[in-house]
Amino acid sequence: MVECISPYVCPLRLIDPASEDFRPERCRSIHDVTRFVHEKTFAEMFHIGDDVKNSDEAAAVKLRARLPIDIYIFDLGGALRSEAAGRDVQLTDVESVPLRAFIMGLNDPAIRWDRPRPVSLGGFLSVLGESMVGPPPSKHGLGRRSFAMASDTYLNFSTRAGYHFSTVDTYCGRSINKNYVQLRFSGGAAAKDRRVRRVRFVAKVMTRLGFDVKTRGDLMAARLAKYPREDIESTLRRLGQLTVCTRQLDMLMDSDDHVEAFTDAFFAGDFERFA
Repeated sequence: MVECISPYVCPLRLIDPASEDFRPERCRSIHDVTRFVHEKTFAEMFHIGDDVKNSDEAAAVKLRARLPIDIYIFDLGGALRSEAAGRDVQLTDVESVPLRAFIMGLNDPAIRWDRPRPVSLGGFLSVLGESMVGPPPSKHGLGRRSFAMASDTYLNFSTRAGYHFSTVDTYCGRSINKNYVQLRFSGGAAAKDRRVRRVRFVAKVMTRLGFDVKTRGDLMAARLAKYPREDIESTLRRLGQLTVCTRQLDMLMDSDDHVEAFTDAFFAGDFERFA
């Protein structure tokens, strides 16, 4: 009986989500079905922020804090102190474990995001060239708000910092088996070679942090799962730091050597390199 059922249960053929064969009609086993559903479920999570903010933006409250991005919070339950009311909240009102950890990284005083970066002439010309031939800023979401959908243990944070986009999706609770962090990063203002170098930098950082990383061009997706809450919090603080450090970094990526150099600087805490 096992031999008869096994071919319809065990084999996994849908391996590469980027393949044209990764679609429902190609499922030939229960393993294929669960793999397809799992991949599409997590892929959809990266767009939850867009769906919610477009349909019910009025429900978001603004976080009043000195940060490099404007953050609007959707409280899904337990993200903010019950006493917090109105459209503005402070850092002290945030009770969401993952959101608080991520903001701590964004707000690291060692990262001087408020200073202009020493962009090279090549980097400036690269951005200028891309802006002349690429879509207008409105199509990139420039100047749009960053949205955090959060509960006491869950966070989906969509960031538009310049021309690049990133989404952090995480569960950070007491159950190790439920805990995970995902990051999706793409885009940029500079030419493709510089954007790709920045993605390679982000991928190297994520790999050192223990993530399973996949890249394609200037797109990167990374996932880490089944770690204790304290480790997830520490990782989210790192991702907050990384979010600030990657701002306009593609304009500084003049050569492949910069990928390793910036990676080493990040882990050494040499954030002056990113200022």
